[in-house]
Amino acid sequence: MRASLPIRLAADRVRLSGVVLAIFALLNSAGAYACAACGCTLSRDWESQGISSKPGFTADLSYDYLNQNRQRYGTAAASPALINSQLAAGQEVEAYTRTQTVTASLIYNDDDWGISVQVPYVMRSHGTYGTTAPLGSSYSASADASVGDIRLVGRYTGLSEEGASGLIAGIKLPTGNFGKNFDSGTAAGTPLDAGLQIGTGSTDLILGAYTTGTVDTYGWFLQGTVQHAVATQQALGNLYYRPGDAYQLNTGIRYAGFGAKVSPMLQLNVIKREVDSGAFTVPVDPVTGVSVSGGTLAYLAPGVSVRVGGGASVYGFVQIPIYQNVNSLQLTPGYTLTLGLRQSF
Repeated sequence: MRASLPIRLAADRVRLSGVVLAIFALLNSAGAYACAACGCTLSRDWESQGISSKPGFTADLSYDYLNQNRQRYGTAAASPALINSQLAAGQEVEAYTRTQTVTASLIYNDDDWGISVQVPYVMRSHGTYGTTAPLGSSYSASADASVGDIRLVGRYTGLSEEGASGLIAGIKLPTGNFGKNFDSGTAAGTPLDAGLQIGTGSTDLILGAYTTGTVDTYGWFLQGTVQHAVATQQALGNLYYRPGDAYQLNTGIRYAGFGAKVSPMLQLNVIKREVDSGAFTVPVDPVTGVSVSGGTLAYLAPGVSVRVGGGASVYGFVQIPIYQNVNSLQLTPGYTLTLGLRQSF
């Protein structure tokens, strides 16, 4: 018994610190035209969203804030001269895209498997200057709020006896609104760009894997996912839109030296999104001929989780961009904010 106790304790620490798997939370998915890989890329399933090896149900309610208001071209901020040149060539110049998402999640875990249902409610407003020179001579805006694309995600932790490594598989359903028009301005009544709709109109397959562990008072995790649209809906007759494949890598550490109540955390979130395709509002850079979508973004995300008793905990993260490389002229955020409440039963 004495010889096996440290092993059992170590296994428990791995299982507790290995609350894993960010199942590609592009629940905000402001998408192609607005920015390269929009949405919150944070891994909230590790010590916040509740996918853990502890059997039973967990409920999670989270809030994400994303304000895309910074013009970027490639890896650099877009200068006024560059913006004017793009405008003169006929490319749309957007003003901002602001997205707030409230996501309700229900998770069930058994010893070797688990499943989660994620239902987002998305509130998004958008403004664009259009393609008319000089900048600001035409302006259009839209606002929408509705249930977004629902996700069903399963995970298997039986790859190791401690549950420290596993596989994930899920599906994103086309439940979000995909028929919004501009509300006002010169484009009023015309369809909003596909990448700015609440939903993508596509059914996506999600696959991934993860591993976790501990070193002294630190827990760590590493996980990767890929998301691919396997079916699309037609829009405006025979026109369609297919979001580009998205590849995401998340890693992070958690400090357990403050006891079980307070857990500071730090994550690195990297996402690469391929260009979108389809004839439904998938614009092309008039100068380079490259689709105005896709790119690679990396975020550093400090945060904390605090247990408040009775199986409940609260958490918060701020994602700070440390690398942004977009195709053509796109909007990117200065930061993203995530707050949440989790209850285990």
